[in-house]
Amino acid sequence: MIEGFRLGVYTRGKTLWDGLDFAFGDGVAWLVAGPPSSGKTLLLSILRGERRPDAGDVLVSGESLYRGNAALALPWRASCGYVPEQAIVDARLTVEDLFRRSALAGVGVPGRDRKDRADRLLGMVGLPGASGWRIAELSISERVRAFLAAELLRGPKFLFCDGVVAGAGIPCREMLWGLFRALAREGNTVILAERTIPERWALAAGDAETVGPFRVYRLPVPGKEGKEAKGEPG
Repeated sequence: MIEGFRLGVYTRGKTLWDGLDFAFGDGVAWLVAGPPSSGKTLLLSILRGERRPDAGDVLVSGESLYRGNAALALPWRASCGYVPEQAIVDARLTVEDLFRRSALAGVGVPGRDRKDRADRLLGMVGLPGASGWRIAELSISERVRAFLAAELLRGPKFLFCDGVVAGAGIPCREMLWGLFRALAREGNTVILAERTIPERWALAAGDAETVGPFRVYRLPVPGKEGKEAKGEPG
């Protein structure tokens, strides 16, 4: 479980938010919605152990990231998958290069296994056969999905995604809906930060919890729910 206690951020000489409490349970897909400039990216950075909050603390499985053992934050951050809102990468690289770098950053995947797994992941995000494509030739949606697939190669138990749903575009929403819930069903924790939640996702998730400027939704996970909340998005 990832818990944030009394989190506060001060930036540009003012308080962005203060005294916020969060609790993200394991094996669940979460979506945190908030307006522009509300600090969604900052929140993900704090939860990942990358940016120390100006107030409060984050606990991972009951252990403090910032007020306890300082050595915990680095391995925790390295173990998390992260897809940023605007990924900056050498445009001369190919999608295959993304997977190669992801494998080096993770626990290590043998070359042949990596190729087979990369092909499966690219198919899952709607990019079959894209391994040799150059990053410069990808659309915004394709680039977002390629980065997501490359992060999944590492098999992170915790995946943070910043603006991935919006970046992937409306035609990919159903695919992402199924993918994120499948990851949660397998015991992974997914935390999405978005400006808004797709309407049908919100209907399925039910009532959101309001935390400061954010609305936090728990996406229903088949097999973990007594029944699907308010139906499936179509």
